[in-house]
Amino acid sequence: MRLLLRTLAGLSAVLGIALTGAAASAQGYPNRPITFVVPFGPGSGSDLIGRIIGQRLGSVLGQSVIVENKPGANGAIAAAQVARAAPDGYTIFLASNTPMSAAPSLNKTIAYDPIKDFAPLCRIGSFTQLLLVHPDIPAKSIEALIA
Repeated sequence: MRLLLRTLAGLSAVLGIALTGAAASAQGYPNRPITFVVPFGPGSGSDLIGRIIGQRLGSVLGQSVIVENKPGANGAIAAAQVARAAPDGYTIFLASNTPMSAAPSLNKTIAYDPIKDFAPLCRIGSFTQLLLVHPDIPAKSIEALIA
């Protein structure tokens, strides 16, 4: 956990430096709070990452970073909100594969285009998901667990 937090702090510093360079060319940026829109609920992994990066980015830029959780519809609600926002750098989507690839693949229609409506800023991490069971359970595979 400590390594993850250090890695995220380092990534947020890099992001802050990158945005600081952009700020030099954009007069007065940022002159108001920046919003990170997280497509999952408070307490989720994405929420934690958004808050860690937002706190560091806010101190580097000297501006508040608000983490706004907008869960629902596999992230499509948050993605649609960000797609409608002004493209001014004040609304940043903390996206994942769910709203960018799963939601468009699983739903007939969505209110955004994951390619045309977003410009990637940076990759902040990769995460592995695990399925774990108590050692007393004899299953050694998903098939055995289901059976």
